[in-house]
Amino acid sequence: MLFAGLVSFVATGSTSSSLPYRLDMAQLLPDGGNTTLSMMTYNIKGLPWPIAFDRDAALARIGARLRALRQRGQQPHILLLQEAFTPQAAEIARTSGYRHMTFGPDRLMRSPIAPATADQAFLTDARWDRGEAMGKQTDSGLIILSDYPILRVQRLAFPDFACAGFDCLANKGVVIADIQVPGEEKPVAIVNIHLNARKASGVSVARSLAAYARQVDLTARFIASAVPRDRTLMIGGDMNIGGNSDRTRIFFDSFSHHGLSFVAAAQSGAQIALQQAAIPVPQARDDLIHATQRRKDWIFARAGQGTSLVVKGAQVPFGSEPDGQPLSDHFGYVIAYDRQRPQLALADASPAPKSEYR
Repeated sequence: MLFAGLVSFVATGSTSSSLPYRLDMAQLLPDGGNTTLSMMTYNIKGLPWPIAFDRDAALARIGARLRALRQRGQQPHILLLQEAFTPQAAEIARTSGYRHMTFGPDRLMRSPIAPATADQAFLTDARWDRGEAMGKQTDSGLIILSDYPILRVQRLAFPDFACAGFDCLANKGVVIADIQVPGEEKPVAIVNIHLNARKASGVSVARSLAAYARQVDLTARFIASAVPRDRTLMIGGDMNIGGNSDRTRIFFDSFSHHGLSFVAAAQSGAQIALQQAAIPVPQARDDLIHATQRRKDWIFARAGQGTSLVVKGAQVPFGSEPDGQPLSDHFGYVIAYDRQRPQLALADASPAPKSEYR
């Protein structure tokens, strides 16, 4: 039953490449000298068999394209990967040429956060046939790759009362890397996140929503407590908001409540790029519009002291493919920021919450 459920909720991928086309699009990313800091988020669908089939060729081509971008000097400075569960997926970290890397929670990491009364009731209703109460079968699938040194790493694994359905088989969570970016006096905090799916989790929408709400609250609280307000902070990942109004409200309200009001739909890097940055290739713009409309993959950025970073450009190295299907069921896009031209934004003025993680 578990096998059948897993297979029914995950579609197969494609192995199309179209490398020259994508390299032409990469020229949209301005180099900007040492004032530009670019970050890409990409859910690569590196799922193990039998959840996904025939992914090795697509994953190899993802790694090859990233390597080709680097050879042309067009690689994103920071790369966030989600669903990098398999050895073939992890191999992308090596073939892409990044000198520094770190990973999210491994399979054995456990959260120290004690469940509340409502959490205990949630655990009592766990369904073994939907992957709950079986233990973690794999790690978080989160990887941060960086051109710049990683000085410190902090991780949060979601507790058992903050996951629902098949998502519980992976030790999903959050990873924060402090990165020493040239020209920055203080380390830049980079956050990679993967939140609970909705219908694909295999349980009721209400149950997946309850787990999602707990994950978002824990995530926002963790980031707010781990990253000082005077630090540049960049957040990306697979937020799994989608078109659901409840998830939209929960996600953005939670971050605002914890003093991270720059995490707002209108402040997402992709949205700003579409409104303000030049994207001359129509297909690149169409792909970025597609990514924003799906509302799953997001990037947000904040400079210190209540300012936001200016978006300089965007590229979509992994979007639609003219000779076939995309290499993943998500698009991988890059947002380039100008670190030396912050603009006024909504102040993150709420008091920082006390940490539950130290």
